[in-house]
Amino acid sequence: MIGRPLHVGIVGCGLIGHKRAESLGSDELIGCFDVAPQATQSLAAETGAKACRSLGELLDLAPDVVIVATVHNSLATVSTAALDAGVHVLVEKPAGIGSQDIDRVADAAARSGRLVKVGFNHRFHPAISRAVTEAKSGEHGELMFARARYGHGGRLGYEKEWRANPELSGGGEVVDQGMHLLDISHWLFGELPLHSALLRTHYWDSPVDDNAVLVLGDRGGAGTASPWMLLHVSWTEWVNLFSLEIYCRSAKLTVNGLVRSYGPQELRIARMSAKMGPPAVEVVQFPDEDQSWRGEWTHFSGAIRASDGRELLGDLVSARYAWRCVEEAQRE
Repeated sequence: MIGRPLHVGIVGCGLIGHKRAESLGSDELIGCFDVAPQATQSLAAETGAKACRSLGELLDLAPDVVIVATVHNSLATVSTAALDAGVHVLVEKPAGIGSQDIDRVADAAARSGRLVKVGFNHRFHPAISRAVTEAKSGEHGELMFARARYGHGGRLGYEKEWRANPELSGGGEVVDQGMHLLDISHWLFGELPLHSALLRTHYWDSPVDDNAVLVLGDRGGAGTASPWMLLHVSWTEWVNLFSLEIYCRSAKLTVNGLVRSYGPQELRIARMSAKMGPPAVEVVQFPDEDQSWRGEWTHFSGAIRASDGRELLGDLVSARYAWRCVEEAQRE
């Protein structure tokens, strides 16, 4: 049980590293490190943390938690080093490149007895969280299927950034935003098999996909009632979009928006009457501010302090499932 503020280190001082630093609340960022010294100095200057020149120097500060927000091909290596040093880890999705990386981090966590949380912050957007809770409550009958769309439009030179290099990223949009939707599917349905996949590169001149469509669910035709999910992620969604539709036996739950450039979050609950016909629709609006980063940190820091084995929302099991789907899709 930790009664004091947690001492935190951050590896990877880019945009996500800054978001994580801003989310710590009463916990203390004691050190940061990035392979780009200017990025390290920038975050250190903003937060008062020590600017470390290496991962080893950061670990020598004996943090309670390390947040790993690096390029994908470094996520597992940094996480494993932190765990072997006896430190809890919050690692950004996708937690590595491929299921083998996930297994490597899981083995290190088992050796150390420390917690690993994967940065699936979408679980902590209030509209998504309530929609999933409603769907799984049983109040609306059987959970039947879901579909989701998620996309943005990239920017000039996007094909030259690290996300478009498979050796650094592990894949394109199916990894970038697809991982979030695969995690939500795992949250809703558990481990659905990959039914089919379509990965395409329509616009960006790169060796990775800029659009991906995945269908998850058992193979079966008419008469099959097992759950399924359809997802489409896109780097050619010129107007940023997030849409999640969950279909239950007696209601449809729709989430639109992720705040900021994706628009305000809204949850629509369409409840069917016993006689069907037009449903009664409840519309729930949420504040136009991103609460997910603070919510995820509060959840993880609470689990560390409690040391009671509580379930982590967004963990290595979900990350490994997502990677298995991606790996299979990439082979098709």
